Amino acid sequence: MNREIVWERTGPMGLEHLVLSAGSDRVDADGVVVIDTGGGDVVRLRYAIRLGPDWRTRSAELALDRGGPARTLSIARTGERWSVDGVARSDLDGAFDIDIAGTPFTNAMPLRRLALVPGVPAPIRVVYVGLPALNVAPAEQDYTRLGEGRFRYRGLGTGFEAVITADADGIVVDYPPIWRRRAGRPS
Repeated sequence: MNREIVWERTGPMGLEHLVLSAGSDRVDADGVVVIDTGGGDVVRLRYAIRLGPDWRTRSAELALDRGGPARTLSIARTGERWSVDGVARSDLDGAFDIDIAGTPFTNAMPLRRLALVPGVPAPIRVVYVGLPALNVAPAEQDYTRLGEGRFRYRGLGTGFEAVITADADGIVVDYPPIWRRRAGRPS
């Protein structure tokens, strides 16, 4: 699988361009997101996520620009152990996915790897990266298959809920009220 995808944000200004390539031993996702995080605070986030063939996160490198030097963040998973900027984070144990605020792409990992049964919520633990602070914390979420290509996402600690549509590859097409795909093609 080799794809290029562009999403636009449907609320405050935002745009994302993703280059996704999958081989037999790994998946690479490289994206650039430009969004208004609120009150005209426009940031540019560059990310590179490396996944195993099972779509579980191996590592992520992030760089956030907001008018000064870029702030960087490095996240890695070895087995079930996580580290952030080289420091072990046992509070993140048990997570397989990373969820980066500001990008619809990171929903693809659980959508691809979970064996979702229609109507049955599948709870997961993720490594959540907040914007614009790049704060890292564990988060509890669940996904429920509602029908072909339709899924309910819930942030169990926040109460946020959305019905997401995804294509046959598990990549988000529509994530109301936040994102919608504008373009996508094989690269």
